[in-house]
Amino acid sequence: MQDFLIYVVEESLNGRADDIRAKTIAMDVYGGTMAEMARRENVVRVDAGRLRRKLAEYYAEEGRDEGTVFDLPKGGYAPEISIRSPETAQSDLREPETKARTWLRPFIGISAVLVLICFAAAFLWNSTRRDVPGSLPVDGLSRDERSAIFDASPMRLQAVNLANSGRDLIFPALEPARLNAALTIFKGAIDNDDSYFGGHAGAAQVAATIAVVSPDSDLVRDMLSYADAQASKAIELAPETGWSQSAKAWVEFAKGNWAEAMDFAERAHRLAPNDVHVLEFVSLILLYSGEFEQVVAISEDALSKIDLDRGYVFQNAMGSAKFHLKDFEGAVSAFEQVTEKGGPVGPVTVAYLMAAHQMLGNESEAQALSDKLSREWPDSRVDVLFRRLFANPEYGEELGKAMKDASRNPKG
Repeated sequence: MQDFLIYVVEESLNGRADDIRAKTIAMDVYGGTMAEMARRENVVRVDAGRLRRKLAEYYAEEGRDEGTVFDLPKGGYAPEISIRSPETAQSDLREPETKARTWLRPFIGISAVLVLICFAAAFLWNSTRRDVPGSLPVDGLSRDERSAIFDASPMRLQAVNLANSGRDLIFPALEPARLNAALTIFKGAIDNDDSYFGGHAGAAQVAATIAVVSPDSDLVRDMLSYADAQASKAIELAPETGWSQSAKAWVEFAKGNWAEAMDFAERAHRLAPNDVHVLEFVSLILLYSGEFEQVVAISEDALSKIDLDRGYVFQNAMGSAKFHLKDFEGAVSAFEQVTEKGGPVGPVTVAYLMAAHQMLGNESEAQALSDKLSREWPDSRVDVLFRRLFANPEYGEELGKAMKDASRNPKG
């Protein structure tokens, strides 16, 4: 339900509220084969009702003082919000002071809205996991650990919840609004508890990512300075955690310090070999360093030990590594598995898929993906980006050539 909530909000923020259907949620959130879609659509309808009830429960309890009321009206899947004045914040939610309005325009209030959603999502996550034994981790912490944190400081637990929610928003990384929202969430975690390392580590990763993908030199400079300070703070607070070390690794990568980035990445992996979010950044650093065999090795090792409920970027990195190792069938298979699992899909995924199909001689599939890339992300120049990201620009050029070949009209 957490993924369900975030998905419908993001679709609405991007101006696609009218296109949200049970089928699109089934495909994009739940994944699976086309043969399973009918059954999964029924699951979507059931979960939509559960989500509505959980949201009502949240606003009746933990969210009763919220000025913004989030709702999923019956009969559809497009979210609505109501704005309440402080005087009516604790009144009956069925009679909001201000008329509800649907989020139809993209990026309106995205940062504040996603902070609200992460509070709600954290509540939903906990309320749906009440049957989980105390020894099992939830977002990296067991229920007993969460109870202990709450007893010590509710603000610390709120910071932990925010930071863990923010980690899921970083990828795909070529969406500025998404990155800005994630940065706002991590800053919120820092505001709640400046002594919690996760807020600083996450802020460092997001700021460094913005620096990596942005063409604005002034923004790059500011983001790198901020990311460096936040990563250092995370290391100071919790040097023993893989998250802190991976944040430092990513910042060093963004600064072009390859040796330092590799050192911190390898340490992060040793400290947290099964943390999927640590693996995301470690695998990307190894990928851009040209350590393709190592990317495949650590990804396959993780997949053999972790039962994933969705796809993650480290699996995309494995697909990219297989492409550069000339295992084009393996690359296609890796990317398709991530897509089927509801993992992050962006122009990078489509670019590698079209290039892999082109190298396999599947010209029609490559052309179709090229058309999709041009249609969905008309301003994306991943070929230029990757020539800049790889330590050896030849790898980026290799991808760019395959993409260029795929984009040519077979009919001339």
